[in-house]
Amino acid sequence: MGRADEMLHITIDTREQTPLEFPGGYVMASKGTVDVFDYSLANDPGWSIERKSLADFVQSVVLSKSWKRELAKIAKAQERLLPVVYILEFGFDAIQTHDFSQFKSGQVTPQFVYRRVAELIYDFNVHVVFAGSRTGASYAVAILLKRRKEALKTNAKTTPHKNGD
Repeated sequence: MGRADEMLHITIDTREQTPLEFPGGYVMASKGTVDVFDYSLANDPGWSIERKSLADFVQSVVLSKSWKRELAKIAKAQERLLPVVYILEFGFDAIQTHDFSQFKSGQVTPQFVYRRVAELIYDFNVHVVFAGSRTGASYAVAILLKRRKEALKTNAKTTPHKNGD
């Protein structure tokens, strides 16, 4: 088990229905409030990550109400968090084989979902990571939050401290 100061302390939003699991020797995860999205460093309101399963992602980008809600979350995050990162716990090609029969219009196709991915990346400046699996997603979240922790530590060392003058 790592020393407490070396541990990566991750906050999982209380609304997260199927939280990712992280390796216990290096990551300490606990439920809490993440203002926007699903995962953040503990006590760091400045940056967070959205995680999506395939079914959740498809619903978020296909249904009009869900898409508008997703874009509102992105806009809220972009007011203070950069970059906006979506970790998808599936591979790019999984969209092609997803069962779209639940959408009765018959107009929902893999191509429509791929277009939404392109819109997220190109039009809304969202970084989309296809992690391939839940395990891949947990590693992606952990390494990005580890990098955030390192950046905060570096910024703290290089930021001059005021002595009250």
